[in-house]
Amino acid sequence: MLREYWYTACATSQLAKEPRGVRVLDQDLVVFRDGAGQARALLDRCCHRGVRLSLGSVTKGNIACRYHGWCFDGEGRCVHIPSLTKDRRIPEKVGVPSFPCEERDGYVWVFLGEGAPPPLEGIPRFASRRWMQGAMDMRCDYLKMIENNVDMCHPYFAHPWTHLQFFTILFRGFQEYEYEMRVTERGIVVFTPATSDPEAPIPPDAMMATYELPNRVTVETTKFHAPIIILHFVPTGENSCRLEWMVTNPMPFGRKVGWSKQEPKIFAQDRILLESAQPWYDRGGGTFERSVEADASSLLVRRVVELAARGAWESTRASLPKRRLVGVRA
Repeated sequence: MLREYWYTACATSQLAKEPRGVRVLDQDLVVFRDGAGQARALLDRCCHRGVRLSLGSVTKGNIACRYHGWCFDGEGRCVHIPSLTKDRRIPEKVGVPSFPCEERDGYVWVFLGEGAPPPLEGIPRFASRRWMQGAMDMRCDYLKMIENNVDMCHPYFAHPWTHLQFFTILFRGFQEYEYEMRVTERGIVVFTPATSDPEAPIPPDAMMATYELPNRVTVETTKFHAPIIILHFVPTGENSCRLEWMVTNPMPFGRKVGWSKQEPKIFAQDRILLESAQPWYDRGGGTFERSVEADASSLLVRRVVELAARGAWESTRASLPKRRLVGVRA
């Protein structure tokens, strides 16, 4: 798991007066608002008897455990133990771990790494658009979902009647073409049509998927006024993740950011397939998967994540090919 990055904990609109339990990476967190309305994140365990703090309540900006009423502030310090008599003080070092937490661009973000967190990178164009948000749990590794969204050849088969590629192939049939991959400062971008010059800008009408460390994929195209789709795949375990999705809302009125409880059909189609996929191991110790040239974009994502996991992304990315053309039939 890539720890030295910011992750979305929940949508801003979903954090109200009550505390909210969320899982990010391998940690159960409780997110709540302090007395100033600022989002705070603590380990979701009371240090008294280990009960989840997310079952408790927020009182005067502090979170109170539902079991014995122990209260903790936004830094995780214990500020009140109801059972103590007046002549007893709260023991030193009584508290729960806290995590850096910021609220920006429609999300509450948390950092679970060591030391001071890096600056939080915002979501480009968030301020200039209206959005619809939602979230869904998935029983598959987050990296499989990221790979899926830079895969240029699956939409016709996986997304009947929901994806532009399905309709394109339905009307004109399969054709051979090239897609282009480029390494960026934070990951990769994959698009078609490919350019003839490695220094040329990405065509304005390109169908494009951008992966940014640690877990964001942006899918967009100007064709047919298609929406911008921003996906954060938050790891929650070895073979589980949570998709925090955001899609541009074309309506010129209403809320800046709306919330949907519905699972979009196109995301459900991916979820069903990827949840059925075999985890990345073989009991016999062999390699289960087989890949072809068209899978180059997915394999490059794996390479990027591998380098980042070793702390070698910044020092090694310049050695990766800056551009590659990949021939496919789709």
